[in-house]
Amino acid sequence: MNEPHLAALKCPRCGKKLRFNGSLESDEKNGEIVCEKGHIWTVANGIPSLVHPPITEKDAKWIADYDKMAENYDELVLQYNDWLGIDLMKERENFHLFIPIEGPVRIIDVSIGTGANFMALYNQFKDQMGRFNLHGMDLSTGMLKVSNAKFTENKVTVSLTHGSVFNIPYQKNFFDIVLHSGGINTFSDIPGSLNEMLRIAKPGGLIIVVDEGLSPQKRETEEGKAIMKANALFAVKPPLEHIPEKAKDVEVTYVMNETFYQIVFKK
Repeated sequence: MNEPHLAALKCPRCGKKLRFNGSLESDEKNGEIVCEKGHIWTVANGIPSLVHPPITEKDAKWIADYDKMAENYDELVLQYNDWLGIDLMKERENFHLFIPIEGPVRIIDVSIGTGANFMALYNQFKDQMGRFNLHGMDLSTGMLKVSNAKFTENKVTVSLTHGSVFNIPYQKNFFDIVLHSGGINTFSDIPGSLNEMLRIAKPGGLIIVVDEGLSPQKRETEEGKAIMKANALFAVKPPLEHIPEKAKDVEVTYVMNETFYQIVFKK
């Protein structure tokens, strides 16, 4: 682990600051971190595990599925390109439209998966990566392993954490942009996850949430009806009723050939 990563985190049990049991200067990748109240958390391959409380049975089922798919996930999602008539990586690269033109930017992907969103960011900002402070979190250790290997191979610096979107182990008011792409449709506590995303954003910061869900117009087409019949997740509507009351400037658009909803709001 490194100091910037550690400074961004908090103990998920009590909210206190954390310290590494060892020397950060030695670039130690395995060990323990401990909070001011003595709660101890393990670190493996530079990734701290800060999951608390234990996840529900419903969420555990989805995490197990993602763990099984992790190694082949990038190939599996390519099926969306032909089926939905999209270029998934190009769609991800549109994330650059939310990035400030200049200056340092703190970004977290709270369900980072295989790291595709940050690789799309890299495609757009190869010569500017030094101004980004990137963090990624996921409940799937399989996904974290794949994304870690990908970032290492491409020399993209991302601090990774094994954590829960229902109790994000990061400091409040920390990030300029909080990104969640895929997954919220299956969450057991959607309001709780959105409140957590808002909590860790800076005042004025952006929260971007994307998941399967056809636009109203697409739902009425024969193509749309076939998509929803084949995969019920595409019939899900944007969870606007769960957006936190303190959220500002809420906007909903439909991306990826109107097959995914995109909710953007500010703190």
